[in-house]
Amino acid sequence: MRFTTLTFLLFFVLVYLIYWSLRGRSRLWFLAAASMVFYGAWSPGFLIHFVSIVLINFGFTRLIRNAGPRKKAYLIAALLINFSNLFLLKYFYFFLEVLFDASGMPIFNEGYFNRQLFDWIGETSIVLPLAISFYTFQICAYLIDEYRGQIPTEHGFIEFFVFILFFPQLVAGPIMRHGDFFPQLDRDQMKPGFLIRGMALIQIGLIKKVAIADNISGVINPIFQNPEAYDGWTNLLATMGFAVQVYCDFSGYTDLARGFGYMFGLKLPENFYGPYLAPTVRELWQRWHATLSTWMRDYLYIPLGGSRCSRVRADFNLVLTFTLSGLWHGANYTYILWGFMHGMALILERYLTPVGKAVRRIFEDSHGAVPAYYRYGTITLKTSFVFFLFLMGIVFFNAPDIERSWSMFVQMGTFASEGKGTNVEMILGLLVVTMGLNWYQFKPGRLSFLEEKPALAYGILLLTGLAVIWILGLYAPGSGDFIYFQF
Repeated sequence: MRFTTLTFLLFFVLVYLIYWSLRGRSRLWFLAAASMVFYGAWSPGFLIHFVSIVLINFGFTRLIRNAGPRKKAYLIAALLINFSNLFLLKYFYFFLEVLFDASGMPIFNEGYFNRQLFDWIGETSIVLPLAISFYTFQICAYLIDEYRGQIPTEHGFIEFFVFILFFPQLVAGPIMRHGDFFPQLDRDQMKPGFLIRGMALIQIGLIKKVAIADNISGVINPIFQNPEAYDGWTNLLATMGFAVQVYCDFSGYTDLARGFGYMFGLKLPENFYGPYLAPTVRELWQRWHATLSTWMRDYLYIPLGGSRCSRVRADFNLVLTFTLSGLWHGANYTYILWGFMHGMALILERYLTPVGKAVRRIFEDSHGAVPAYYRYGTITLKTSFVFFLFLMGIVFFNAPDIERSWSMFVQMGTFASEGKGTNVEMILGLLVVTMGLNWYQFKPGRLSFLEEKPALAYGILLLTGLAVIWILGLYAPGSGDFIYFQF
């Protein structure tokens, strides 16, 4: 049940009306039921599996809170169960591929395993459940925070259940922490400001996803599938096009999720802060998929020692964190290389920072200020370089395999002139629009003006809503799955 379908619209309207007609804890029980219907519409079998995982983990939260000296053992057991579940259903075939590539033994061939699996249980393959990476990280964050004593109040089953299964953010985040959700449950937040923000975000999310991301995907996908058939400039354009697609697709989903959350009186965390305008690699990853970045920082990078150790160890921690972040995105060598590349870029940036400061001092006056041309010039150059680095990472992120990633690099690096072209005007035009959306997203208080005059806001939103319907009617190519559903 995708957010961009008529079926979901009818589902949401029905849930919304019933939710606000209820009072107290009955709302939570109803949200739990609605969330199960939403997930069960994708796969009833995986709904049973998902609910079982949630029940098991709720039991572990109680054990960890009340176990005293044994709570560490319970935490380890819970994490082993969750990550074993993630490994089996998402990474097992990749594990077989690594073993097969290393040994060449036919018993590690995927086809051989699938035939054995069919003989054992009658299934032809292991199927990846929707949202498994997102709900695994969200559950594990709660367990670790419980172990650390960072959750002051013991929450009941229904609160925990809705926290994990809340359908607006269930499938592709944002990855919530307990502090993002539980304190809001005791408030009745049906107020004009939330309704206005919710309606505005839903409209923005629909434009990003349906009018932009879905339209450009058909233009660039053939290039990633067969880069050798296209010239070097077209291959570079494909990376720009995917930058448009992945931003509008994923941030569009986040806008929709946050918008639907506001409609229920719940404020979900932001996931994007205009990442394409970041002047440093570090800031890029603070602005892109922020809830995953902070998760990796708090539950992996810092426990490994973070930067509070030797420079060599800190560099290793950083590269390992980003490499595992790449693996989180998908079971493929390309994702590992993508994460490793950005980890190395961050290390290089660390070493170059003192050089940049030394150059700045050359231009400083006696008060430590620099000329405007230097300030704006360096910001423009740094932002352009970081975005170019992001584009090079896209070659790994979106190409089906390493061979086609290499082909794209060869076509671009040799400025290949032979091959087909593509719709240059569309890609560059939508790239400009995307940059505008990044600027708007990074602008503080961007929706606050609507809340100051509710009557005017409702009129504006009604008119823009009609405009959105008109735009989607003209340009919607048929909505596809969100990119991050596969993760």
